[in-house]
Amino acid sequence: MGVNSSKGFNFKLIASGSQLDLFQDETITVSNNVTGLFDIGVLPSEFTRQISIPGTKNNNAFFKHVYDISVENPYLFATNVKVPAYFDFDGFYISQGYLQLNKVNVRANKFIESYEISIYGTLSSFSRDINRVYLTDLSNLSIYNHTASYDNIKASWDGNLFSGNIVYPLCDYGTGLQYTSGQYETNGINKSDGGLTTQDFKPAIRAKAVMDAIFQYTGYTYSSDFLNEAWFDDVYMICNNSLKYPEFSGVNLETYGTAKINAISGSGMTDVVLPADTFVTVPWYNKLSDPTNIIGVNSSYNVQKASSLKGILNLNINVSCSVNNMPGTLSANGTWQYRFIETGSSTPYSLNAIQPFIFFFDQLQNSRTGGINTTYELQAGFVTSEKLPVGNYYFQIKQRPNVATGTLPLVTMDPQSTTKSYLQITKAKQAADGRIMDIQSNMPFGESGIKLVDFIKGLQKKYNLVIYPDNTKQNHFIIEPFNSWYDNGEIKSFDKYINLDEIIEVVPANNLAVNKLQFGDTLGNDYIAQQFQKENTREYGKTYYTDTENYFSQGEFKVETNFSVTPLSYVPGTGLSGSAAGITPPSQQVYSYYFGNSGWGSDSLACNNTSYFPNTLYAAASPLTAGTVLYTDSGRTNTFNGGYSFWKYVPGNGSQYQSVFVTSNGVVGSSTLC
Repeated sequence: MGVNSSKGFNFKLIASGSQLDLFQDETITVSNNVTGLFDIGVLPSEFTRQISIPGTKNNNAFFKHVYDISVENPYLFATNVKVPAYFDFDGFYISQGYLQLNKVNVRANKFIESYEISIYGTLSSFSRDINRVYLTDLSNLSIYNHTASYDNIKASWDGNLFSGNIVYPLCDYGTGLQYTSGQYETNGINKSDGGLTTQDFKPAIRAKAVMDAIFQYTGYTYSSDFLNEAWFDDVYMICNNSLKYPEFSGVNLETYGTAKINAISGSGMTDVVLPADTFVTVPWYNKLSDPTNIIGVNSSYNVQKASSLKGILNLNINVSCSVNNMPGTLSANGTWQYRFIETGSSTPYSLNAIQPFIFFFDQLQNSRTGGINTTYELQAGFVTSEKLPVGNYYFQIKQRPNVATGTLPLVTMDPQSTTKSYLQITKAKQAADGRIMDIQSNMPFGESGIKLVDFIKGLQKKYNLVIYPDNTKQNHFIIEPFNSWYDNGEIKSFDKYINLDEIIEVVPANNLAVNKLQFGDTLGNDYIAQQFQKENTREYGKTYYTDTENYFSQGEFKVETNFSVTPLSYVPGTGLSGSAAGITPPSQQVYSYYFGNSGWGSDSLACNNTSYFPNTLYAAASPLTAGTVLYTDSGRTNTFNGGYSFWKYVPGNGSQYQSVFVTSNGVVGSSTLC
């Protein structure tokens, strides 16, 4: 809509409740066009007009004689403050906005000839305000601050954290989440060793909550039936400010608690012998990485906040033995273990088996015969099974061979002065617990900051919204879909504003049609989105339309938001092929072997979570947890003095049960999995 003032059609300029005097020949054009409604980031939006008004007594009083340079204090008219103003076109169209004084024209240093002012429409003023403020500046989001804890994360899943305005989705921000896929892998998220902790979760905030905060922060209000629809409550924005972990004041979780040490050639750090069944403190004093200065004297590790630790142990070891007696196997004697022990104390913490080492040497023990003199480089991830209290700790390892007597293997770390072994702490798992989750500082930042105007523009394009000022209510906007805005429009006669003596140009809409339309979001920089684009030669989520009916259509038009989009990715090991009806328990039969006077025998047992085995003690809880004893059968093995067999629950990729056979002399036989 365009309105031109002319003789016989007067407009009024009202500022801060006062009507200002105007020149009689002043012409004003005000336009509400579709471009302004859809793209508030384009300035001028709605309107920005510069006009001159006379230096009358009325206007001089309004501007409080700002022209008088002899007035020093107080400075009467603040030129850096927005002054509410609007045009009134005979009550037909009222355009809300703000006035800015640009210049005062003084004649003969005595008389005010005119004031040059700019009038900004409300939408234009709003656009200017949100074009210089970032999402991370929204201090009023502090109402959503909360303690980082398991309780709050779980509460959010039921909509009980700030009435659902904050929720914690299960997303991978670069940690490589996966389920345990094999018997000896212990770091999957379905294992206690690999379970997720508070710092692995980032909050997501409702898009409407962000919109409300923007309007409140900038001093505006809005009304919108569309944004109040129930389904829009499910539109969230992840507070993904940067990297893998959330932002917390005073700490960088990307480096907190991390360190890496290894040996220096010579000086007692290499060619270190690991005696059988004896814990040895790793003598590595070379700090490869220590961003937070947590490595102390003799490479002790300083726990500053009670936490379990996640890390990597890489051992370069030589095994020498004249017989086949490997260090650490699945036998009753063999084992590899690690622990932390506090300096000045004999109390160890987190005694755990190093399963990958045990499995490796067990396979080696069973696949060869005779002596050995070989160097291996082995690596194992580990997670302490308990929180280490605040203090300084040494890391210790121990090996115990397959056969505890007779000829024992000689196990040497970093033989011949090599320095390949290392210990790396990659994560202090409880580093975030109890800290304050500040939503403002966790709002998305992108590469150079995300402005409020970009967020609103993204919603506008995503949902085809128009934003326009309420012409009767100061600083208030109406937000609605384009179709609703169009359908609710009024028909007005513009005859008296049109000069029919001038040529009126009408262009057929056909001539403005484009040939290709493209709808979608911006291609994200994340790995999954980039891979999808490479493999499919198109961007994920893009919709394309080509006009094949209009002969004269030409060119291409893109409707693209500034939001990035990416396909969802499943956690490895959790996907199901075929029907989504659920997981069917394995149907194969397995056997519980026992050793008796007549040799090996068996009982056929159904391999699922609900079977009651004959003549058993069924001790399983529901749901099953790792290590639960399902079946105990004693009295079968009278030859081995109290020997018995039992079944143990072992979660994993189809591995539901493990049979273990124990006698007074230890474990015999081999494990059977189903």
